[in-house]
Amino acid sequence: MPEVMTIGEPMVNLIADSDQTYMEARTLPTQMAGAEFNVAIGVRRQGHTVSYVTTLGSDWQGDMIVDYMTNAGIDTANISRSSEAATGSQLKVVLPDGDPKVIYFRKGSAASRTTPDIVDDIDFGGLRILHVSGVFAALADNTYATIERLIDAAHDHGATVTFDPNPRPTLWSSEEEMIRATNALAAKCDVFMPGLSEGQMFSGREDARDVADFYLDMGVRQVIIKLGANGSALFSRNDDGERVETVVPSFVVDVVDTVGAGDGFASGAITALLEDLPADRLLERANAVGAIQVTSVSDSEGLPSREQLDSFIANTPRKEVSL
Repeated sequence: MPEVMTIGEPMVNLIADSDQTYMEARTLPTQMAGAEFNVAIGVRRQGHTVSYVTTLGSDWQGDMIVDYMTNAGIDTANISRSSEAATGSQLKVVLPDGDPKVIYFRKGSAASRTTPDIVDDIDFGGLRILHVSGVFAALADNTYATIERLIDAAHDHGATVTFDPNPRPTLWSSEEEMIRATNALAAKCDVFMPGLSEGQMFSGREDARDVADFYLDMGVRQVIIKLGANGSALFSRNDDGERVETVVPSFVVDVVDTVGAGDGFASGAITALLEDLPADRLLERANAVGAIQVTSVSDSEGLPSREQLDSFIANTPRKEVSL
């Protein structure tokens, strides 16, 4: 079993990357997308093993995704195929100001029909970290239940569970339900990784330290808060119950596309946890991967190898950050 496992909805990503509108475009470069897919690619490129859990359609999109993952070294043994529903896809349109617009074709997708019994056939031997996100949890009641069951099984096998809330309000019946369901999942996890504005929304608190305390009081072991483009902070408690914090600045880069930055950040944090890095180096690595990701128009193809990551950290100027 690989060191890391994640569960989500990988999609074929069609990119209209010309001055034409997507309706006028005659060629659409094809890449892969999906929050958890981006994390898996990031983990693999940093030299660690990773397995992906999902359901794909028995169609060309599903074949393309499995082939891509296999070629990237991602374990696909826990991917189910269904002839009852299609694989999801998305279209990314690069707007004149550089910000992308993403159009999804995923309603009723094969992944959204994943049920908790998919966990029954998973071999958890050797697993060290399970990573989940709020995107897959939001697709349907059955996908939320699948994540709950997967978290319980991972904990039963001694694995650490990391959780990026990745809020998608349009996928929930209401903001109140999104907050309730997200916080219920956070309470089951070991490491919670929201952006500051996300943490403020989910906790109802404004200050980063208060946001962290909200989740530490739930029993979360570490709260890692992304502070926008400026850096990140990690909060935990020592043996006396006192809050311990580490704040690390990010890097100076030219931003091309912010999509996937949080996923890149998560992959850096996960590999740092695998390597037992101290908090300051964990945040340094996570910040670096996120910064590298925003210099590429692709959701994941710009994610760095270990050598590229080490060179970037050694040679790129830092910003300033404080809480």
